[in-house]
Amino acid sequence: MRLRLIILVLALLAFLSASTGGWLYYYSLKQSAFHDAENYAHTRSELLRRQLNLFLSEHIRPVRALAGLKELRMVLEKSDRQSMIQVNAILDNFALSLDLDTCYLMNRHGITVASSNRNRADSFVGQDFSFRPYFKKAILGRSSTYLALGATSNRRGVYYSHPVYEKEGINILGVAVIKSSVELAESKLFTESEEVLLVTDPNGMVFVSNREDLRFNLLWRLDPAKIEEIKASKQFGNGPWPWAGFRHLADGHVRDREGTGYLFSALALDSHPGWKIIHLRDLTEIGKHLAGPFMEVVGPGVLIVSILIGISVVILYSMALQEILRRKTAEKELRWSEARYRDIYHKTPVMLHSIDTTGNIIRVSDYWLEKMGYDRDEVIGRPLTSFYSEASRRYAEGVILPEFFRTGVCTDVPYTYVKKNRETIDTLLSCYGVRDDHDRVVRSLAVSVDVTEKNQVQKELEKATQKLSTYSMDLERRVEKRTVELKKAEEKLRRLSGRIMAAHEIERRALARELHDHLGQVLTALRMDAVWIVNFLAKRDEDAAERAGRICALIDNTIGDVRDMAFRLRPGVLDDLGLEEALESLTGDFEKRSEITCLFQSTAIPPMDDTLATALYRIAQEALTNAMRHSRATVVGVVLTMDTGELVLTIKDNGTGFAFDDIGEASGFGLAGMQERATLAGGTLDISSEQGLGTRVCCRVRVGEV
Repeated sequence: MRLRLIILVLALLAFLSASTGGWLYYYSLKQSAFHDAENYAHTRSELLRRQLNLFLSEHIRPVRALAGLKELRMVLEKSDRQSMIQVNAILDNFALSLDLDTCYLMNRHGITVASSNRNRADSFVGQDFSFRPYFKKAILGRSSTYLALGATSNRRGVYYSHPVYEKEGINILGVAVIKSSVELAESKLFTESEEVLLVTDPNGMVFVSNREDLRFNLLWRLDPAKIEEIKASKQFGNGPWPWAGFRHLADGHVRDREGTGYLFSALALDSHPGWKIIHLRDLTEIGKHLAGPFMEVVGPGVLIVSILIGISVVILYSMALQEILRRKTAEKELRWSEARYRDIYHKTPVMLHSIDTTGNIIRVSDYWLEKMGYDRDEVIGRPLTSFYSEASRRYAEGVILPEFFRTGVCTDVPYTYVKKNRETIDTLLSCYGVRDDHDRVVRSLAVSVDVTEKNQVQKELEKATQKLSTYSMDLERRVEKRTVELKKAEEKLRRLSGRIMAAHEIERRALARELHDHLGQVLTALRMDAVWIVNFLAKRDEDAAERAGRICALIDNTIGDVRDMAFRLRPGVLDDLGLEEALESLTGDFEKRSEITCLFQSTAIPPMDDTLATALYRIAQEALTNAMRHSRATVVGVVLTMDTGELVLTIKDNGTGFAFDDIGEASGFGLAGMQERATLAGGTLDISSEQGLGTRVCCRVRVGEV
């Protein structure tokens, strides 16, 4: 009786277990079916995306090749009948060879000038498509791929555009366009099936689908303003575009207006931002695929369980026996896995070791033993720190080990090992703690990396760096000493040059005075006598009087030349009225002699000594001379002004300019002399010039330091 009760209880438990298992099986099978459906949807969408991306990029290179043909460029530059015949033949050949919808050529204004569909009813030759985004991008120099409905053919297509450049490859003459039919890809890739496959634009417009009734429907509800934007773009015709009735649900699924739920999956197209491939699968169909097989399996199973209630104990015993066999098999595999792990552990060419909570070694790799020179029996059970140097042992026991058993990890800890032969090894140790069920560290798995050679190289590098630093400091002292000597020599040379230039100016002043006072007076007296002779001979000998008149004119010219020479040697206005009046006189004289417009501007300037005034005058004189001789300028400007305590003299022309690299020492345009005068005056001289942009000479002198 007791045995019967036990068997009855076991049978009842078996029945309850079977029923519960059946329900759990159905639940798990349902979850698995939905999971498989999601995986299938993702896989199908990913495959479709790759195929569609390949299709959308198929004609990028052909349109570039088409745009690069010289015949297209020629017909855009100069349209004639022969060129147009050649271009039409090329477009026909491309369309036929590549099985395209059409190929056409647009000028820079967006007007179609040639097309492979010119002889068809849907021809758009002469029509303006400049509003199309693919034309706008291409005319700016960027290739474009565009999905749209044909404006005249009313057929869906992929438009590929590329700019047509002129011969030099700079200016854009027009745009070459290839249109490939979407229907071909739709028939190959979007086959009839249970699921719904869609390609939508960023607004949810269905452009490609395996269901004809959904094409050019809005997948989601849009506000009227958005619909007007779609209509204005003309990308999908003039509408209307009805709403397909889909709505998002809270669980990530979607439902149509009839209430049918769908498993929703969406992937973005790589080359078309916002465009998506959408996969919809009816949830009811997924359930039907699940319920039929389940009833076919579970119904007979319940009947079998009812029939086998009497022998449930035997079944349970058999299952227990199988479990025992399975456990034995699992233990065997575990032992094999552990043996394999140990083999990998010992054979890895890295210093590996493990310690227990007391710090004693419980396992080391063969490479560790080989590196240290010990046998395994000499190492196992000994404290790891007994193989460290004294400093490393104190550091490990006082700092690292307590921290490791607290946190379970340490990284790049520097240690020094002492080998059996008493040699030392510098290492970096990284360690990971293995924890038990109570989250306590029970052993470690550590890796030691030999950095002895690296440390030796580092020490040698530090020594070399120290030697280099010492040498650098010594070199700096020598350079500093030599710099002081050079400054002294430069100062001496500057003073000597100053005395030479001062003496030069004194000689110029004396020579100018001599020319003006002595030679000028002699020529004046000679002119007076010549005038007397002219008057005396006027009534006696006309030929002699005429010759005497020419002598008088020659004397007048000589007097003018002597005055000009005296002025250029040392203008009296510089000594009498100062720099500002001297520069104004210099520019006026320069304009008369050179026929170059010379403009002089100045502001209020403070009084200055003769040396500074002479230096600035000579710099301006040399700069104007260079402009007259070399620049071929038409306008020269001279500006004298004050700027934050500095006296600034600027001479700028609009001539041809020059490159400093092209000027040799023998033809320096007097630049060195101007630089030397500016330096002697205590200022700086900046000369800037570029070929074709003129020359600018600017001298700055701080008045307080003069």
